Amino acid sequence: INAEYGVTFDIDANGILHVSAKDKATGKHANITIQASSGLSEEEIQRMVQDAEANAEEDRKLLDLVQARNQAESMIHSVQKSLDEHGDKLDADEGRRLKRR
Repeated sequence: INAEYGVTFDIDANGILHVSAKDKATGKHANITIQASSGLSEEEIQRMVQDAEANAEEDRKLLDLVQARNQAESMIHSVQKSLDEHGDKLDADEGRRLKRR
């Protein structure tokens, strides 16, 4: 499964940023609105940076998992296609045994 996301950024006339993200595979979506009316304190900025750094490793692991899953599914598809195309060249018992897996 390829993880594809559609992300849109929209700034309205008041300078408010609207961000929307949608997972194309699942249809799940999230929205956030960012207003510059009061600004963030240095403490809030540092907390957000620390949160991002703390989650970076978990995000990388999740990306690695998704990529590994995509590769595995691609290999399964390729093997299945090869079996479908060339399975008649296998011994009947061997062909049935491989298709059960």
